[in-house]
Amino acid sequence: MLTKRNRVLHAVGTAGCSKRELTDLLAVSRSTIDRSIRELEAVGLLTRSTAGYRRTLLGELLLSEYDTIEKRTQDLLAGRAVLADLPPDFDLETVVFEDAEIVRATPHAPHQPISALCSLLTDARWIQTIFPAVFPQAIEACGAATNEDALRADIVVTEQVATALVSSHRETLQQLLDTSRVALHTVETRPAYGLVIAEQESSAAAGLLILADSGAKALIVTEQPAAVSWIRERIDNLLNQSTPLSALATDSQNG
Repeated sequence: MLTKRNRVLHAVGTAGCSKRELTDLLAVSRSTIDRSIRELEAVGLLTRSTAGYRRTLLGELLLSEYDTIEKRTQDLLAGRAVLADLPPDFDLETVVFEDAEIVRATPHAPHQPISALCSLLTDARWIQTIFPAVFPQAIEACGAATNEDALRADIVVTEQVATALVSSHRETLQQLLDTSRVALHTVETRPAYGLVIAEQESSAAAGLLILADSGAKALIVTEQPAAVSWIRERIDNLLNQSTPLSALATDSQNG
């Protein structure tokens, strides 16, 4: 009934609306309005009022839930190209897609997700990020951002990524290690995705990087507080399991 008659239920509001007003507002026939009202009244979603008809409390609550589900459905469908190839037990919540921007890699622009990730990194005052693979452009962006006095960063990489950085990006890695405002960490297990929290003075954005065999498949960027909190929680969990990279880097150099 909500799917079938939600336009009428929305239109009557909580103050009330007459049949004529509904007919004009929705541009449908009077018979359609009469039938809709009868059906909605019969299930307790609509009732008579001094102004005509209005939603009941049941109608108000159910419509709110229906709108939430419909919005979440549309958000998920917007990400169908990203979600279609992921396994059903992949650790990802619907909230991440709420009003999110999805930057996808394309054959003509395969590096778009990483470029968007770099924009998040360089525009922030404080970053927390997880790199599950070597992304030279993102590492260089972190190195460049450390020149800004206001920037603070927590960066987590896997041990394999750390080894690759020592051999191929030693100068940038050392620059990060020498900066007291930046803390580097390693984890043994490769995360299923890349993560970033980029904070400004009064706002925060979050990014979730979906990986493919060929590199970064998509970056989901969101400023929704619930999504930012979900991503922050996962970064914090990995930070709690991590080892400071400074000690590992020293051991590597001594060896």
